[in-house]
Amino acid sequence: MNLKSICTGSFSIALLTICSWITIPFTIPFTLQTFAIYLIIFLFGGKKGTIYISCYILGGIVGFPIFSNFQGGFPVLFGATGGYLLGFLASSIFLWSTENFWSNRPQHFFGISILSLFLCYSFGTFWFLWINMQNHISFSFFQALELCVFPFVILDLLKIKFAAHIGKQLKPFI
Repeated sequence: MNLKSICTGSFSIALLTICSWITIPFTIPFTLQTFAIYLIIFLFGGKKGTIYISCYILGGIVGFPIFSNFQGGFPVLFGATGGYLLGFLASSIFLWSTENFWSNRPQHFFGISILSLFLCYSFGTFWFLWINMQNHISFSFFQALELCVFPFVILDLLKIKFAAHIGKQLKPFI
């Protein structure tokens, strides 16, 4: 690992942390993590981006207060919103696996990112349902979508678009 990778990794983890701390409380907190995930992948590619996102999640799991609402620790992963953290990882792996399609054609990044966002929503929503079922709280699938997905779709699409726009501007400098 070289100094550039260490610096870009540190920047990525710091960006994710700051974007997770910018929180609007809701059933599923509204944060800027989605923006950070897509900017990191756009700037540094699928492999490095996935590694950086994994390091962020591992840092939070071991207890650093880097998740939303300054939380950290293993219990956060097993909370109602822990599936979205796993969804971020699944999204980054998906973007990594499709990188040949979008890396030289940034205009394709948005479309592929929408598919990866659907993957993140899937992980998060099913996790939300499973955790609540374990706690004897019943939600229908549609109710879970109303709480966990529908309020966020337009804002998340805007965050992806903004991340791609900012990424295009920053990419020549990296």
